[in-house]
Amino acid sequence: MTWNKEETTERLEKQEDGIFEISKKREKTIRSKAQNKFYFWIVIEIIWDFHGYSPVETHNLIKGTFKLKTTTDLSKSEFKYMIEIIQDLWKTKYNCIIPNPSDLTDDISLYKSLGF
Repeated sequence: MTWNKEETTERLEKQEDGIFEISKKREKTIRSKAQNKFYFWIVIEIIWDFHGYSPVETHNLIKGTFKLKTTTDLSKSEFKYMIEIIQDLWKTKYNCIIPNPSDLTDDISLYKSLGF
């Protein structure tokens, strides 16, 4: 059972005897649908177009580069960081620009379809 800090304190104060174990867990926010769309519809597509790898090959290449079995369990911040590294690498190594989501505002329909 999970309670917030106030509920836990209140319940513990009501108890007479016993041993209690309290643990604190950090809530992990899995990447958003918008991040997922951006990754597959923009990042993967640009690399695919530039290098000629299929979308599956491109995704597998990225997973291998980051030593990931899957990208599904990455938090929002971990996923954002991975995309930033990909953007920097492609800009430096191939002079290929992968835009940020905010750069897509020129094409409002695309930007909105990605959920931003």
